[in-house]
Amino acid sequence: MIKKRKSFWLIWLATVFFLVLGWSKASAAVTQVLPDGSYDVQTSYYSDDAAKQASTAMNSFWGQSSKLIVKNNQATLTFTQKSAMSMMTGATFDGHQLRKTVTGQTGTWSVNLSPQEAVKLATQSVHSGTVGYNVNGYKSTQNFYVKFTEGIPAVIEQPGKYQLDVKYDVADGENGDIDSGEPSMIQSGGLWANQITYHLNSDGTADLTLAQPKMMDYMTWLSIDGQKMTKQVTDPKATSGNWTVTLPLSSVEKLAAGKTLIGNMSYTVPNLFTHNVNVIIAINDNQLITADPLATTAVPEPTTDANEGNDSQSVTNSSSTTQPTTSNSSTVKNLTGSAAIPSTETSSSATTVKQSTSKAVKTSSSAVKNEQSATSTMNVIYNKIGSHGEDLNQPSMIQSDNIWSDNILLEKNDDGTVKVTLLQPRLMDYMTSVSFAGVSMVKHVNSTNDAVKGSGSWTAILSKEQATKLKVGNKIAVQVSYTVPGAFTHNESALVVIKSITAGQSKDVNSIVKTASSETTDQLAPVVAVTGKPSISSMSNTAAPTAVNTTPLTGSKNQKFLPQTGNSGSLFLTILGIMVLAITAIIGMFNLRRKNEKEF
Repeated sequence: MIKKRKSFWLIWLATVFFLVLGWSKASAAVTQVLPDGSYDVQTSYYSDDAAKQASTAMNSFWGQSSKLIVKNNQATLTFTQKSAMSMMTGATFDGHQLRKTVTGQTGTWSVNLSPQEAVKLATQSVHSGTVGYNVNGYKSTQNFYVKFTEGIPAVIEQPGKYQLDVKYDVADGENGDIDSGEPSMIQSGGLWANQITYHLNSDGTADLTLAQPKMMDYMTWLSIDGQKMTKQVTDPKATSGNWTVTLPLSSVEKLAAGKTLIGNMSYTVPNLFTHNVNVIIAINDNQLITADPLATTAVPEPTTDANEGNDSQSVTNSSSTTQPTTSNSSTVKNLTGSAAIPSTETSSSATTVKQSTSKAVKTSSSAVKNEQSATSTMNVIYNKIGSHGEDLNQPSMIQSDNIWSDNILLEKNDDGTVKVTLLQPRLMDYMTSVSFAGVSMVKHVNSTNDAVKGSGSWTAILSKEQATKLKVGNKIAVQVSYTVPGAFTHNESALVVIKSITAGQSKDVNSIVKTASSETTDQLAPVVAVTGKPSISSMSNTAAPTAVNTTPLTGSKNQKFLPQTGNSGSLFLTILGIMVLAITAIIGMFNLRRKNEKEF
């Protein structure tokens, strides 16, 4: 009897553990964004990623105040250049090519960022950048780092409809701002609803609605957190109705579990008295009911200069032959900040530059090598895909669980085809098949015995026509199939959103490729049967990629096959759930066996 009770508690604890973990995972999935607005951001430039050593040149050339404009969760970041604009051929920020606007020797550099990227622009955060320059035909690039020291707004929760679970307590203290913990007449009399709803707007304000089911005709005034509310009734003598108000961002920050708001009300008993009183609104819980879709309307890397109309030169492909103007002809400061470069137009000037900037020469030769190379790195994010192939602008399981690297390697062949390499640093042994733009990929296993259950890569060859779709701003449909052994096989679709493409291999790509260089193909991996070729579309609102249709995979008889659930949850959570259910089943079978033995 004791052993049976012990087994029951084991099953109960395992189930509770799984449920609690699943609840916490769902709660943590709420997306944060920057509020709408125009912000002046104090900016500093450094030569090291720890932001300890100031970059004399960049702080001289670029302004210390940047402009951040956020609209509908989409951010535009603009840097200013104070001098020597004519010698600058291009610039990047966090892998994005910047848009150049020139006004003589001054100008601006701008980039559009997605909601997921914009929230990384936190105060005191450090970001990487590069700038390309051309001095009398000598071309090179220089790395630098950007630190935002002041002006970045605090993030807000994703706009949408929220619901507060509240109670109304008696206000105590001299100023009526202390929660006594005792129910007020509002609570005991049921005058106001215990749930308050509000819609969080993209600028951080909230349109709040408080329902009053009775005695509405007695109430003459109501405010929350000092904000006067509007009485919403069809008849002045109506006994029920709503109160509405738009709360500012400062008040919205208080709409969280465990916090309190002060309500001030005035009610009148006809021919007797009018009474003013405070009430404490204690918030027990705040839940997101319906999230507004995240807006991503602009291409992160613009392709033309605003004033010139021609293709802008990338930093690694600095082919501009623009000469410094006469105003800068005396001396042009080296971008390392360590020396001055003569900028006369004599034939010996390039030699002088070369001798005084040996470090820059090394960078330049590296850039030329990348320019001639057929290898490039595509920086991407992985978003959820809707039932009609639309971009839901929310991180997919692949993104949130860091299953694939956000850098994809591209290798162009002589015939115009392109080899695509997806790098997978974890969970490789759970993955059975992948298709990229409708093309089945080959699995290359590096290791299956480490703590993260295997690493490796996936490769596919895209045709010349398909390769032309690999452009910044385009979205590629992918299909993934993974198997939990002895349990089920699940098909997952996602969109690969291309954020930037740079020549050569980035450092993290190079390291992953090196560790996953084994070309051992997993012959056990089944191939996804694609019945509908996924489309690749631009980020235009009028064009969305077509949904990916797949046929069920075949497998052993003890496998269960589930339909695609559309990014219903984390792969880690799914695997954990299977483990919990398996443990529960084993305990149950053990108890049943002992019972049968006793009966026998």
